[in-house]
Amino acid sequence: MFLMSRLNTRHEPFSDENVEYVSTIFFQLTCTHRKSYLIMLSFIYISFAFFLSAIAHASTVSSKDFALVMYDPTLIPLNDSSASLSPEVKQLLTFLNTHYDTTLSQYSDDEVSLFYDDFPRFDHLVLLPSSKKAIGAKSGLNQHQLLKFINEGGNIFAVGGSEASLPEGIRIFLNEVGIYPAPKGYKYIDHFNSKNGVVELKGDNLISNNRIVENLNTIEYTNGNAALISNNELIQPIIKATKTGYTNKVGQVMSDESTWTFAEQGYLAVGFQALNNARLVWVGSIDLLADDSLYKWCFQDTGVIKLQFVQHIKANEPENLNPHLYRIKDQAIYTIGVSEYKDGKWIPFQVKNEDEQLQLSFKMLDPYQRLNLSPLGPVSSTENSSELDAYAYFVNFTVPDHHGMFTFELDYKRNGLSYILDKKVVTVRHLANDEFKRSWDISNSWLYIASTVLVIFAWFSFVVSYLYIGKPNYVKKNI
Repeated sequence: MFLMSRLNTRHEPFSDENVEYVSTIFFQLTCTHRKSYLIMLSFIYISFAFFLSAIAHASTVSSKDFALVMYDPTLIPLNDSSASLSPEVKQLLTFLNTHYDTTLSQYSDDEVSLFYDDFPRFDHLVLLPSSKKAIGAKSGLNQHQLLKFINEGGNIFAVGGSEASLPEGIRIFLNEVGIYPAPKGYKYIDHFNSKNGVVELKGDNLISNNRIVENLNTIEYTNGNAALISNNELIQPIIKATKTGYTNKVGQVMSDESTWTFAEQGYLAVGFQALNNARLVWVGSIDLLADDSLYKWCFQDTGVIKLQFVQHIKANEPENLNPHLYRIKDQAIYTIGVSEYKDGKWIPFQVKNEDEQLQLSFKMLDPYQRLNLSPLGPVSSTENSSELDAYAYFVNFTVPDHHGMFTFELDYKRNGLSYILDKKVVTVRHLANDEFKRSWDISNSWLYIASTVLVIFAWFSFVVSYLYIGKPNYVKKNI
């Protein structure tokens, strides 16, 4: 405005002095705006750098899984740093603090919640014994929330006991899964496998072909109880009671009313793996925490396998990966790569016995073919990599003589291992008109072709013989 008013007050033409003055004013304004622009750009750049740094820091902080430990301070005083804890509990806490971002909370805390806006706040949940049936956060830690936690992929490790038990909501959740622990006041007893009145668990208590706990050292099972289990196929028994063991109410004579489990119908450690590979482990005593393989399996540190790649091709077109269209009686080759998570890294997963073989089902509604996959050997799951992190398996088979929509289905479920499920749908077409065999290529047609040739040859022979062979002499004879 100052510049325009100054220019408008003069009616004479611009002189050199006016031009120089106006140029100076414009140069000063341009420099001022340029400095402001550079300052603004610098501020934006610094803010963006801080933003990226915050994101990197957040990703570093959240690289660990989150674990929640629920406890009763009257039984296990985790809130008191000066209190002495059992070696088994110390071992568990050391493992949790080393591998996860661990939160300790009491059962009486009424603000405990497993979810925030329907998203899980924790990846793992540890439920230690409690002296009370009720808990403070009834809406945040009940059977419905625990079931939702499992459905969202969370893992739960529950610990029972004879002198203390789990709260009522947790017991109801275990019952829904198919695990029925003995109530408070019931104790597992085995007079034939006891030393100084304390039950000893040995290798005979392990379930055979068990991948969760492969070896069981002698463990003193004090103040422990047992559980009954349902016929749920997702339940995986780990440690069983002996033929001479039983669970009876403390202080009462053994009878039908006071006995919870008898002989091998009782289980001291039970696992459960949902279809989404979320895991649950229940143990009947804190003493079983001495074997870290139980909670390592529960927290997905062991027994985890995954598919690294899945491919299927036509034998005559190996360059065409995963075609969507097959023709009846085509030769198909199906190949997969499987890895196992062990010691913090992925290694090749090798099937060691026939009972654990991988199988492919080529199915429409029902499997038309069910085939065992043959091993190829260790391979790399990524191109141009020398790290052998997967084991390859394959099968070569003939596509059925039936057109329609078929599925390559790999459904692998074995106790102690995470489940693998992969489905790939393809179309199988019939032969086109110009793809059918013709004449001599069909063996059944040989008889008809030969018959036709013989008829033609016989007719030709007859005509020749009729016209040229045995022609009578028509010369008149004089008698």
